Amino acid sequence: MVYGSARVTVFRRLDTIHHSALRICSGAFRTSPVESLYVICNQLPLHLRRQKISALYFFRAQSVPKHPISQLTLPVSLHRLYAARSSRILPFCERAKLLLHDSDLNVTIQSSDFFCFPPWDIPHFSYLNPFSGFDKSSTAPVTFQQLFHHHRYQYSSFIPIFTDGSKSDGHVGCGVVFPSDTLSYRLHNCCSVFTAELVAIFCALQEISPSSQRNFIIYTDSMSALETLSHYDTQMHPVGLEILTISQFLRNKSFNIIFCWVPSHVGISGNETADAIAKFASAFLPRALPYVDIKKFFVSRLFSLWQKKWDLLTNNKLHSVKPSIGLWPILPIRQVDVKLTRLRIGHTRFTHKHLIFGERAPVCPTVIRILLLITF
Repeated sequence: MVYGSARVTVFRRLDTIHHSALRICSGAFRTSPVESLYVICNQLPLHLRRQKISALYFFRAQSVPKHPISQLTLPVSLHRLYAARSSRILPFCERAKLLLHDSDLNVTIQSSDFFCFPPWDIPHFSYLNPFSGFDKSSTAPVTFQQLFHHHRYQYSSFIPIFTDGSKSDGHVGCGVVFPSDTLSYRLHNCCSVFTAELVAIFCALQEISPSSQRNFIIYTDSMSALETLSHYDTQMHPVGLEILTISQFLRNKSFNIIFCWVPSHVGISGNETADAIAKFASAFLPRALPYVDIKKFFVSRLFSLWQKKWDLLTNNKLHSVKPSIGLWPILPIRQVDVKLTRLRIGHTRFTHKHLIFGERAPVCPTVIRILLLITF
């Protein structure tokens, strides 16, 4: 954030300090390649770290209503000035927008209204679980089906609605099943399956709002969604806040809405249908994205870029030992951990001290070859 508007020369000074700190922390030899230092310490290169901090701060500002920088835009005249003088550094918001444009992330962040409910009017949310006491791993699906049929007999006066969310490679969707109709929407790939489950519940509540019926029961197989809704907090998921808001609105209009958990993939027809239409949803639902989802997606993308760059360094000694970037287990004994680090990187005092003292590379007298450290 602070150094985002600095010149390249300043960045180079910071890179030098960063590399020295990584060598001290890991105990790596002074001649160790910079790329190996990043991987051995599992630390993003500074240019990627600056992108991460800038983007996440920009996303966070967009998620806060009336944030000072959320509405800042550069006048057209200044746009022309910066375009004519490319050496001039853009303001933070414009740099962040340019970064997101290059990353193909021109999305809208959903704002979170922390004061949508006054302290004396906090919504009460509860749900039914007629399957409590039955372990899914040790209970036959037919047992769950019988329990569900008995439950439906008890609540036969309530119109059943089934909701579900789905996330797979390159596809996020949600589905809602009514007695005589179905709804399915595709969501942005950044969305998590948890967000998809909440959006499905929200869509169900929106659909029943103009109905003349008043008794509804909404079934979902997401226990995490129901638990989140039952514990109101100012830091709650923004879609969860929307669900509580519309639920309270419907109750004030004399709607009687019950929420119920059902196990997934046990043959309950409504749940199976909701799951199927969520997986194959094609109609895109334009919605603002929650901050937590876009944050996870952007950080994952940065690590993917780092991994792609690391994959190109096939001649790097550490790459042959650790082709996938990740955190190493740390040994409790510092001296042993330093030795292991130097062996993994392939730079030790025995093989590379000649680079520091300006000497010739050591030669093995037996095979007349330059000594190289080969790690396995």
